[in-house]
Amino acid sequence: MTRVRRGGYVFVTWKGDHEPRHVHVFRDGKAVARWDLEHGHLMDGETSRRIRELIGALRREGLL
Repeated sequence: MTRVRRGGYVFVTWKGDHEPRHVHVFRDGKAVARWDLEHGHLMDGETSRRIRELIGALRREGLL
């Protein structure tokens, strides 16, 4: 499991989780969204531009 805190959000991925490869986004302990890392789109929930920017930064840093 990878767990990264950034910008007031917690981004979580699990090894062996179902396809496609994705990240779970939490804020204040509540699920906000799931983002498909393979295809670059929202799977469910809601995202903001800020969440998308944070995901992009985490990917560039090799954390997701």
